[in-house]
Amino acid sequence: MANFVLNTQRTFKQPVPIVVHDEDGNEVKGGFSAVFKILPNDELKAVMAENDDTRLIDLVLVEVSGIEVPGKDGQMLTGDELLNAVKNDPAANVAMIAAYQGAIAKKNQLKT
Repeated sequence: MANFVLNTQRTFKQPVPIVVHDEDGNEVKGGFSAVFKILPNDELKAVMAENDDTRLIDLVLVEVSGIEVPGKDGQMLTGDELLNAVKNDPAANVAMIAAYQGAIAKKNQLKT
């Protein structure tokens, strides 16, 4: 039997449900996908001790898909501009933090 190989540089794709409010105060629900990388426990503990969720997303977010963000010129952002825009939006940031933390907790439970 071959040895188990643990990829410590692994990533995972996770759905991110999001709720924003429009100009009239109505809830608009949607979602997109994010690819996150796994942080080693020592790095994760250090970030959690800082209580800095924005830094957490900076460290773990690799890419997003299924979301469109118009730039100042009206054209849809792509690549790093899209990633930065999504990270900098408060609603998207909170949604990604919840998705990442929920996925880490769920993915690390043994299935019986």
